[in-house]
Order: sequence, then structure tokens, then C-alpha cells
Amino acid sequence: MDSSTLTFSCGSSNKEPGSTASSRPPSRGSRSDDARTRESGGRRERPGTCETPAAPGAAATDEDELTEADISVKREGAGRGLLWDEEEDDPYVVMSAVWGGGMLGVAYFVVDTGHLYIMPDAAEREDFGLLRRVLLQVQPRVILASARIDDRMQKVLDDYIHSPVSGGSEKETVAQVELLPGGDFRLESCRQRLLAGVRLPGVNPDGSAEDKLIQVSSLFPLESVNLIRCVGALLKYVERKRLGMELEEEGVRVPVLAVKRFSLDNLLVMDESSFSALQIFQKEYHPSVYKSGLSGVKEGLSLFGIVNKTRSSLGSKLLKLWFLRPLADMSVLRERQEAVEFLKSPTHDETTTMLYDCIKHIKNIPRILSKINIAQASMNDWQSLYKCAYNGIYIGDICNSLPKTIQIFKRIAREFSDDLHRIASLITKIVDFEESSVQQRFSVKPHIDEELDKLRELYSGLPDLLTRVAHEELERLPGLSECNVTYLPQLGYLTVVAKEEVEEKKEWLARMGLSLVFETGNLVHFKSDRMRDHETSIMHRLQEVILEHASSLLTVVELTAELDCLISLAMFARDHNCVRPVLSEENTIHIKGGRHPLQELVVSTFVPNDTYLDLEHGRMKFMTGPNSSGKSIYLKQVALIVFLAHIGSFVPAESAKIGMMEHIFTRIQTRESVSVGLSAFMIDLNQISAALNGATTRSLVVLDEFGKGTGTRDGMSLLVASLEHWLKMNEDCPNIIVSTHFHGIIQQKLLPKSPLLEYLTMETIQDGDELIFLYQLVPGHCDSSHACYIAAMAGVPKAVVERGRQVSELFRKNLPIPRLNTPSMEEKIRVSEKIVSKFFELDFEKDDLEAFLRDFVKPVAKGIL
Repeated sequence: MDSSTLTFSCGSSNKEPGSTASSRPPSRGSRSDDARTRESGGRRERPGTCETPAAPGAAATDEDELTEADISVKREGAGRGLLWDEEEDDPYVVMSAVWGGGMLGVAYFVVDTGHLYIMPDAAEREDFGLLRRVLLQVQPRVILASARIDDRMQKVLDDYIHSPVSGGSEKETVAQVELLPGGDFRLESCRQRLLAGVRLPGVNPDGSAEDKLIQVSSLFPLESVNLIRCVGALLKYVERKRLGMELEEEGVRVPVLAVKRFSLDNLLVMDESSFSALQIFQKEYHPSVYKSGLSGVKEGLSLFGIVNKTRSSLGSKLLKLWFLRPLADMSVLRERQEAVEFLKSPTHDETTTMLYDCIKHIKNIPRILSKINIAQASMNDWQSLYKCAYNGIYIGDICNSLPKTIQIFKRIAREFSDDLHRIASLITKIVDFEESSVQQRFSVKPHIDEELDKLRELYSGLPDLLTRVAHEELERLPGLSECNVTYLPQLGYLTVVAKEEVEEKKEWLARMGLSLVFETGNLVHFKSDRMRDHETSIMHRLQEVILEHASSLLTVVELTAELDCLISLAMFARDHNCVRPVLSEENTIHIKGGRHPLQELVVSTFVPNDTYLDLEHGRMKFMTGPNSSGKSIYLKQVALIVFLAHIGSFVPAESAKIGMMEHIFTRIQTRESVSVGLSAFMIDLNQISAALNGATTRSLVVLDEFGKGTGTRDGMSLLVASLEHWLKMNEDCPNIIVSTHFHGIIQQKLLPKSPLLEYLTMETIQDGDELIFLYQLVPGHCDSSHACYIAAMAGVPKAVVERGRQVSELFRKNLPIPRLNTPSMEEKIRVSEKIVSKFFELDFEKDDLEAFLRDFVKPVAKGIL
């Protein structure tokens, strides 16, 4: 029998210093403990949890007595520990997650296959809805997180690992959370680990640092910092635990056999470069941004900028989240479309306007409730809360009269309960906003409380009152030699006693019901039952009532923010003449009269174009055409229309039928940065690599002049090879639109004939020396990019343009290209005769032949060489 060690079955089997586990999972399912207890390979495991292992040598109590089932035999070096079960059907998955800066990065490793799956950084809110979906889809056995994890994220993970047993209210532990030291997730350490510390497919372990950087950048989007931190910590954990390598020698490293991107079900995935290239978001900085700070940043000319007409801050944040997380869920998208269609209709303008005016009064209620919870709400907060409740009632009444076939109206009518009426009524009845504004503190209206009204009458003679109350307090507390009474607006009436006297009579003061509030110098301020401020107590009771109904207010905010987004989409559809796209389960993109929503804002006339991508019309469109003929705009407009359809928006077109896509890949814009450490062409290669590795039949791939960053032959070869790769996929070929100036691809017939491939070009008319752009997409191809004509339009000097045209023509005819200012034949003959005549005058016995060549022949012949 191999050498083995005995390990207790509570906690992680290979515990490392600094890491903790919240629980230890049993195998999945709803089996009983007896059924889950198993013996395999000479070891027995029993599900259970362990809070804290006993200290070495500590005596076990009756409750801690160990049984045979509590002990397992494990081979030395095994990393799978107690979680691994070779008889389990479910794969053994270790997942790592990092949340920071509003972005979530996720990576997971499947031990069975050695495949590493990554999800580039995606926007994540504080409710962690995206993380919950990842957990349900990935079903990890072990979840890795930093020991500095946010408490809210910790709760989400705890809720997942303690999942309800199917068919009952009991819960079972289905996973384990390992909290690793924060240093394991440090960005620079994780980068170095990817470059030098692990075995990755396609990465030469013996290569130079520059080569490794290039190879790693083709596998991972280095700009997704949270993802890089996830992967670095995950690979370190896998290596340390030696998952899947327990029978190998210690020196053998855990291999990663493949790196793949994964996407969540019902989500359209796009990377950051695609968002930038399509100008979905565009930050614009104030000229004095170094003075303005974050306030100097605003949304510039972008798709989000022209769509976002929300009236509330929470609505704007939710709309941005919709943009960052486009959906492929047809039921949700159709619900949004129905609401947009109703709100867009001119017959409902009055209803839309009323809702729009009410929404602007819905403030950041979660922030206000948190301030109320700690009794720090200002009068502005109370006013905002009142306006929110009042306008929420109004919105609920309006939606109650609208068609319940539209889900947002139905939900608002159902969820906006009588709690709003009670909150609004209590605030109106109790809070005196006018007096509160004058007093700069919470003030209760008259005639609400009889005792409070009497106290207010006494308050008018406050100095005399305080003196009298001080005497009464001194009589009530005979153990004190002296005391004062003071009034502070935020705290009410306080009894003030000298510190020396307090230290002598601490226990007596406590028995008399005095509670310490604060100390200043030699004085101690107490609050007694007699000194409890009546107005403050009313405010506290009001706060308690509001917090009891906090869920109703949060529901109001959530649904109102969604309504705000839908109204914004409706206004965009109306202002930009958009139509409702037909959403289809088919893998098809049909657009008639499509327009670019941004470009048409900055030109006097925009020419629409059609798009048909399917098996019948071809999945790959190969575009050629002159410079500035509109190819790039066309590429972007197709991608933007598909994107808008996946957030539930109407689209700028005459009509559209959009199938649900899984990805949008682009190679349009090269985002250079010295921090990345890659050349412009390497960045382009990373973008095309992501498309080649990740594109499926339900992907849209948009390529604009790929290959222009290197030699013509190399760039053309790479483009042809990429397109051939997709054409070989036959019916599984993605939806592809590519534009290029490599006309040799067509002239030399480098691409295979295929029903999936269609050649298109932008139509132009040649009128003498003038080239007229029609911006109309037609079948066929062009033979010239007309670069010289475009150069002349751009203001390039005429002589340079003419020389360029001359060289281009000679190059096209495969003729030699003469240099500029070449001497004539007559000039060459004249110079040659001069040299020959001088040569005949030489005396070979006396003259220096080297000097003749150096001082005469070379200078004279210089003009003809």
C-alpha cells in the first residue's frame, strides 16, 4: 500500500496558511447522509462541516468525539482532497471571482478536462445578479475569493453554497468557499504568474519575456484586470493543490490544456474593444478636467449618449447596465418592445409625459434609507423621501389605468401597495418642512402631540426653563453636589456633571438611569429618562415605521428605474424614426434600409443600405470599395442595429428581423496603449484571435481592413486564412462582414467558391477626373481604392498626388519605376565624353590614377549615376 496520511474530514484537506473555508461540501443531490457516506480506494468520507479545527493536542469533548467516518485516508500530495469523487458524474470545477470598480471577473478550471474558462470583466451591481447567474450556470465545487471580500459578495456566495434541498425547506452544502490571502490576487503577481509560472497552451516556457507577453495576450484580454487577478489566483491554487496531478511527481506542473471564453446563457457577449470601436460609450473630458476631477467627465457623442434621456440617476445607471449586458432572452426583450411601442405612440404622449414628470422626483432612496437607519437623514432627505412616495402613488395610479398586457404596467400596479400611502400620509402629517427649513433640524407639526405642544410653549422661555429643570434634577439626584442642564438640537436635553464627580459615583449614576452621551473637557453629558427629547422620539418612531416598509420603497425605485429606461428607449425610437425589429430564433440578420444612428446626425443626407445574412443569401459578405465610400460606417451600423435589438430597443431601419446572437466580435479599431506593451498589429491579431477562437454560428464578426498593419502579402495571407477557416465550418459559419483594400484576393481568386460568400462594393461614378460617391451597397467588387483622388481631396500637394498616380500606374502594369529627376541620354553622353577625353590626356607613368578617379571621375559622373 502506498504511503498515506490520516486527515480529519472537516475543513480543507490541504489547508494553506492564510486561507479559510466557510464550509465543506458533500456530494451534490438530496441523498441522505448514509447514502452519501462512501468508501472508495480504501478511504471513507462523510459529509459535514467544521467551524474551527481543534488545537493540536487538545482533548476532545463528548461532542467532538471522532468516529471512523470522521477520518479519511488520503495519498500524500493529493490535491483533490475530500471534495474529489471519481464516481461523481458532475465535473469537478474550481471557480475564482473578483469584484472591484463595478466590474466582475470570473474564471473557472475543470479538473477532469484541464480546460480553463474565462469571462472578461463585466459590469456588476451591488445586488450581484450577474454573479448569481454565473454560479447557477457553472455549478462550481470550490469557489476562490480574496480574504478582503466585500460582505455583500460573501453573502451571495454563502447563499449559494447552502442551497435548499430539492423538494423541501432544508438546506445542504453544495460547494466550498476558500478565502485566499489578498496577495494571491495582486495584479502584478498574477500577470507574472501567467507569463512565467504556469504551463499554458501556445505559450513557450523557454521563450523570451516579449514572446511570452505576445502569446499570453492572445489567450487573455490583458485590459480585464479583474479577470487577470482571477486567473492568477486560480492557477496558483490549482498548482498548490495539484488538482488532477496527484499521481504525478512533484516536479510535474499542472497543465492547462485549453483556454476558452464562456458566456452566460441568454446574454450577448462583447468585449471592451467592441464597445469602443462601435462608439457605444464615449467619455468626453472638460478642458480643465485636471481641475474639475470626476465632475469634468461626461458622456460624449455615443450611442448611449443619444439614447439616454432618463430623468433619474438610478434610471441612468440601470440603462447603462442594459447596454453593458445586452440580452439574448426573447421573452424579456419582447416585454421591453411592447412597452416601448406603447410609450412611443403619439396617442399616448400625455400619459408618457405625466410618467416622465413624476420619475424625476424619484431619488436615490437606498442611500436615504441607509441614512435614516443611522439617524443621519437631513431635511433634504426627508423631502426627497416624501416626493418619492407621493410621486410613486401617482405613477401607480396612472399604471393602474393602463393595459395590463404590458408587463411593466402590470407589475407597477401590483407592487405599488398601500404602504406608499401610509408613508406619504405619515410624513405629511408629522413633518413640518417649513419650520424644519428655518430651524435646520427635524421639526414636528403642531397639534400632533399634546405633550410636545406644551413643551414648545416652555421652550420659548428656555433659559428660565433650563434653570428650573436643573434644580429639579439636582433634587431628584441628591447624590450630586452640582449639575447643569443644556439643550442641543440634535440630542435634546442633557444633564451635565463634572468628570471628577462622575468617576466617584459611576455605579450610582447608572442605577439612577443616566446614560453617557459624550465627554468634553472636564464635563460629562448624560441623557436621563426625564431628559428624553419628545420631538426626537417622534422622529425615531417615524423612522422605524418607514424602515418597516423599506421593501416597498425599494420596489418603487426598482420598477420606476425600469420604467424610466423604457421611456428613454421610446423617446429615442420616436426622435430617430426607429422601427420595432422582429426577434427570431433563426440564425438570421435581415435589415432593410438600415442607418447608422450616430453618423446620420452629422451629415446632411444619409443613404440607407440593406443587409441579408443567412444561409440563403450568404453568411459572409466580402466588401471592397474606394476610401471614404462608407464601408466602415456600414459595418458599424449593422453591428449597432443588432446590438440595439438585444437591449429591447427599436432600431434605425425601415424593417428588421434579428436572430438571437451569442457574441459580437469586431476588428475595427486599434486601441494602442503603452501600458499593454504590444504593437498595433499585435493588438489587431489579438482581436482576430478572439473571433477565431470564440465565434460560433450565432456570432456576428465585423472586420475592417484587417492586415493593413503589416506587409501586404503577410496581411493578405492572414486575412484569407481566417476567412477560409470560417468558410470550412459550412452551415456553422458565423455571420461575417469584412471590408478590405486587398483587391488581389479577388483578382487572384484566393478565396474558395462558396454559397456562403458574397462579394459587395460601394457604388461610385467616375466623371472625368472626378469621383462621385453614391454610398450605395451593390453586388460586385472594385479594382481600385482611388487613393490618389482621396489624397487630393485631403489637400495633399498636387505634385505628390501626380507622382503617386504615376507610380501606381507603372506598378499596376508591372513596368520599371524611374526615379525623379533622371538625366537625359544626351546629358549622359556629354558627361561620358568629358571623362573619356580627360582619360586620354593622362600620363600613366607620372599621373596618379587613383586621384583621377577620386577627384575627377566621381564628381563629374555624380549627376548621371
